[in-house]
Amino acid sequence: MRQIDLVDKAEEPIKNRIIEVPQDKGEIHKRAPYGKFISYVPIGSIKRGEALVKTGNGKTIPCASCHGADLSGSTIGPAIAGNFGIYTVRQLHGFKGGTRASSQSVMMAPVVASLSDEDIVDIAAYLSSVSL
Repeated sequence: MRQIDLVDKAEEPIKNRIIEVPQDKGEIHKRAPYGKFISYVPIGSIKRGEALVKTGNGKTIPCASCHGADLSGSTIGPAIAGNFGIYTVRQLHGFKGGTRASSQSVMMAPVVASLSDEDIVDIAAYLSSVSL
C-alpha cells in the first residue's frame, strides 16, 4: 500500500467548507482587536448565498424580514452582515439542530429547517462578504 504525503500536495478541494485564515498572523497572535481574516469559500457560494439571503429561494424567508434592510440588525433580530463565516455556520446549525436555547432560537428554528448544509455555507459565505 502506498502512503500519500499530504504535505507535498499543492492544493486541496475546499468542497463545502469555509476556511478562514488571518491576514497577519502576528497581529492575531498579539490579540489585536481589529485583526483581519481572509475567508476562502466554495466557488459560487457567495452568489447562491446572496439569493438565499435576499429572497429565501423558496426554502426560507428573506433575512431582511427580521435583521433589517441592510442586515445591520433591527428590534427583532441582531446584525448578521460582516460576521465571520464560520461563526454564522455554527449559529445556523445550532438553530437547526436545536442546540441554541434562547427565545430568538425558537423564532429561527422554522426559518432554517429547510436549509441544507450547502445552503448554510452559502448564506455564511455571502454574509461574511457584506460590509456594514
